[in-house]
Amino acid sequence: MVEDVVVDEAASRASPFSPREKIPEIPTLALSSPLKPEVGHPLEAVSMPPPDVADLRVADLLTFLSVVRSSSLTAAARERRVTPSQVSKAITRLENHFGRKLVERGSRGVLLSEAGRVLAPSLEAVVSQLEAARTAHADTTEIMLGAPSYLQAALIPVIASAAPNLRVRSFGLPSLLLRAQAREEGFTVLILPGGDEHMPPTWLTEPVGEVRKGLFASPALARKLGYDGNPLDPQQLLDTPFVCPVFRQKGQGIPLEDDCPLPRRRRLVGHEVQTIFVALEIAVQTDQLTFGPLVSAERHLRSGALVELAVQGWDVREKLSIACDIDQIPARLRTSLVRALRDALSPSA
Repeated sequence: MVEDVVVDEAASRASPFSPREKIPEIPTLALSSPLKPEVGHPLEAVSMPPPDVADLRVADLLTFLSVVRSSSLTAAARERRVTPSQVSKAITRLENHFGRKLVERGSRGVLLSEAGRVLAPSLEAVVSQLEAARTAHADTTEIMLGAPSYLQAALIPVIASAAPNLRVRSFGLPSLLLRAQAREEGFTVLILPGGDEHMPPTWLTEPVGEVRKGLFASPALARKLGYDGNPLDPQQLLDTPFVCPVFRQKGQGIPLEDDCPLPRRRRLVGHEVQTIFVALEIAVQTDQLTFGPLVSAERHLRSGALVELAVQGWDVREKLSIACDIDQIPARLRTSLVRALRDALSPSA
């Protein structure tokens, strides 16, 4: 309360209060607690704001959808290339964000809760839209790719599918020449047998799988050799001509090795051609053998035009690598190419 105040006559005429009138007190709002309004008070109905969408992590959405597809934290971790603990943390963050239990863990794996089943299609649509937006506005990248001819037909479509905005210019050369000409010929990506030997220092080489090689013949030639499904003795092959690889450089034909356990010098050399595809076509229509990658002969084997001959002691497998010029190929693109090739060359593919 304030004490009585005496004012002069002029001031009293301007004041809304008489000279002897007391100034009224200003009412105050009494709360039982500074943090919790009384029951029934209007502030009681005010709730905390929902979690901000900015708190969502796209990686968590992808992890949740991996769990949806696999019904397993371990399988989802393998797909996302993280640990099961990281998968659990991602699911927990999503559950905290949406305020609902999304998965139920049981003895038979992971099952979606009712909320998880309702939410999954919406999150799938969000991720699809993000991916569509990313690819629609991504810049086109061009690579100059070198690979032996037998790998081009099998693996370049894999690369083109894995990176839709990638433009590939591909050239076929023997692996030894690819290594020697990696820098001079302007290549930025190589797919070739072996590891990082003889590669320039700015190139990064990573293994992606292996290719098995075999001996192929027409059904008629297989019968002439007495092939009944049991492995042949290598001596039985000495009198049968082989279609052998050759490469032309500076006006000269250069004989090439094809990794056949029977050395070229011991074989009866028949036709000589530059690519395994031509060699296989010749083998289909003649009584000549050809040795090469199984991946190149699959179409002829499925149609029955060729058969693979098992030979005692022969089991040739060729390690494959992808090499990238790290000054030219972004790390993200390199990772995508490595992953796509490993998936294509995995034994279960």
